[in-house]
Amino acid sequence: MKELALKFFFYLLIVLTLCAVTLSLFTHDMMIMGVGILLAIATLLLGLEKKQHKTDPFRS
Repeated sequence: MKELALKFFFYLLIVLTLCAVTLSLFTHDMMIMGVGILLAIATLLLGLEKKQHKTDPFRS
């Protein structure tokens, strides 16, 4: 169940990152670009967590 939730949030963050970056380029708004960058960092961290969970799923 945790693996499915991690996968869902990982792909959701990718979509939100692409939407924020596209919107910021369209409207020339740096605040939305900052949100996109923060979402990209969160996506990287969630990807690392997903990778770590895949190698050792029984850790606490």
